[in-house]
Amino acid sequence: MNFAKRWRTRLAESYWVWRLYHLAVADAVSIQRPTKFRIVYEFLNGNLGRVADVGCGPGVFIRYLCERATHVFAADIDEAALGRVRARHRGNKNLHCVVTVADRLPFMDSGLDTVLLLEVLEHLADDAAGIREVCRVLAPGGKLVLSVPVPPGEINETDPRGHKREGYQLEQLQALLENNGFEVQEHCFAQFRFSRVGERLVQHWRRWLKLPAPIFLTWVGYLDYLLSSEVRRRGGCLPACVLITARKAGNAWAEEK
Repeated sequence: MNFAKRWRTRLAESYWVWRLYHLAVADAVSIQRPTKFRIVYEFLNGNLGRVADVGCGPGVFIRYLCERATHVFAADIDEAALGRVRARHRGNKNLHCVVTVADRLPFMDSGLDTVLLLEVLEHLADDAAGIREVCRVLAPGGKLVLSVPVPPGEINETDPRGHKREGYQLEQLQALLENNGFEVQEHCFAQFRFSRVGERLVQHWRRWLKLPAPIFLTWVGYLDYLLSSEVRRRGGCLPACVLITARKAGNAWAEEK
């Protein structure tokens, strides 16, 4: 490995360099920040116990999870991405990185208390099997925090890791969960009309200039908060994703510990 490549790798594996990058550069992570991240944190509130972030990607929520859980499993199909997650969070002794696929998880039955499954379900050819697998590894009363895109969206069935469906309507997603062992507790929509505009701006910038897009292009997403809160709650204003928190059917998780 030459000197320049070695330093690029070292910088990519630094947690604070990675954070600074996301304060300056617009990408898929920054586009989700204005409305989606707040909901994820609210749904994760409380004692998380043993938690798995399935399909963790770059590990956006790993630091938060490590501060609030006894054991954290960062799980992803991409071994290189997991290597960066491990390096960025090397100081967290309760973090374990696991290379796996979402519908064949390497955890024992009822071995987890919380599962985070963000933007993963639409990639699975058999989404019901994926939900049943999450149900298997959760303890009775265990918490699932899930997000999926809302149509219209992209489909790329030729790519093994691509989207197998555009997304889900709320009623469709609720039925999928309830038919496979879960009790839906709460839902929220996110990334509305202005967030979609921000995403298009980032795409156009990269396509035309062949350069990383500046962070201010995604700030337009904060204008979503000016839209009617009641309409947003009902799923109006063109939401790009829906988030659900659900419990595995069974006894309450140790009376919320």
